[in-house]
Amino acid sequence: MPLIFGAGKIGYAVALVLKKRGKEVVVIDKSIEALSRVESIGCKGYLFDFTKSFNLIGLNIPKFKEIIITTSDHKVNIEALKKLRELNKEALIIVNAPSSEHVIGLKKLGADFVVTPDRSMSQIIVNQLELSTYWRKKDHLKKILEKSRSLAIIMHDNPDPDAMSSAYALKTIAESFDVETSIYYGGEIGHEGNKLMVELLKWNFEKITEHKKYIIRKYDKIALIDMPNISNTTIYPSEIKPDIIIDHHYTEEEKVNAEFIDIRPKIGATATIMTSYLRDFGIEIEENLATGLMYGILVDTNNFKREFEKEDTEAVYYLKSKVNKEILNIIENPNMSPATLDVLSRAIKNKKIDGKYVISNVGFVEKRESLSQAADLLLKLDGITVSLVIGIIEEHAYVSARSRDQTLDIGRVVTKTFSKMGSAGGHANFAAAKISLGLFSYVEDKDILVRIVGDKISSLFFRTLKLNNKGSI
Repeated sequence: MPLIFGAGKIGYAVALVLKKRGKEVVVIDKSIEALSRVESIGCKGYLFDFTKSFNLIGLNIPKFKEIIITTSDHKVNIEALKKLRELNKEALIIVNAPSSEHVIGLKKLGADFVVTPDRSMSQIIVNQLELSTYWRKKDHLKKILEKSRSLAIIMHDNPDPDAMSSAYALKTIAESFDVETSIYYGGEIGHEGNKLMVELLKWNFEKITEHKKYIIRKYDKIALIDMPNISNTTIYPSEIKPDIIIDHHYTEEEKVNAEFIDIRPKIGATATIMTSYLRDFGIEIEENLATGLMYGILVDTNNFKREFEKEDTEAVYYLKSKVNKEILNIIENPNMSPATLDVLSRAIKNKKIDGKYVISNVGFVEKRESLSQAADLLLKLDGITVSLVIGIIEEHAYVSARSRDQTLDIGRVVTKTFSKMGSAGGHANFAAAKISLGLFSYVEDKDILVRIVGDKISSLFFRTLKLNNKGSI
């Protein structure tokens, strides 16, 4: 039950919105006329002149979980905040203030949030800008698909649940415009859960080799999904510019080039972006696709323990009634292969701790996904806020990083460190990189190669961390 101090324009507007949302609202004001207005919409009003006294007799202040102070008198708001915080230590208190210069002072007095006209207007403008930009993008995507005959969707070489579900979502959208669509990848679907996902959801992805990438040239349009450029795929014809790029990873703008680009680094999963397109195109999401999209969001947000936005929670809410919960539960709890268990064991054995950082070089591995599992595991160590795991697969070194340091954007650190050596990207809490071993091709002894690569990657990573700590990146 919210308590509102002040039944003026702001107080009335807030009360009206809360009533429409089914809340029981109590409003205090010194004006009988103002109280009559809020009582006419179903609020309970208390006549009280808080410019003269703050002796709130007859009102059980501790019972309110939300308190909103909206009067136009800043001095009254300050006194009300002091008294209300004294009487109620637990309530969420929001205070109206005349300008941004009062925010710090009011928060010191116990306000949880401070609303000012300039901040409110700027937020309204930003929200409208983001919304308008999205609708323009939606219309642009529609125009591209309406003019297309065929579409090739390219996932990165080792597609994860977010990439696979997003690719299938784009295929569903394209086919609603009668566009012939196929999904391709060039590496391996490695993680046990990912394999199980494809099997249970009966999805058809076509694996092709680098030698058969000429197949892609026959398509009218080409889309990259869950990757911002072609550095993470071996099957893309480098002389062709992609037409569509949809992703959620931070990347350097100069490395992105396409007719249609929708990259939102703050969003937790590409599956969230694709869910919004499906919803706003009015396309019915069948059960298997909903289940896949849900799993993609849960994996990339680590069940909402990593960075996420309201769009992610809105997507989950939209999908939840359409999901096959039994299949989702099976996919989320796959058996672990002996090879993955071996990598986790090596990650623990080879770990090197430097303060709050842990780095582990696990050497040659079969599947890239095992590195991310190892990075997740090492981040659980007591006192550790950043983990980085290094592994080698054939002619590339792979890096998987995790962070729970609120002052560090691990995606930017990894991108800054490794993007010029290969491909790199990520978010504030997780990131990855793929680095060509061409530089170390002269090393024939595998053990020596593992050590040299690990030492080089570690030193570069720590050098960037030092720059970050100095505020240089």
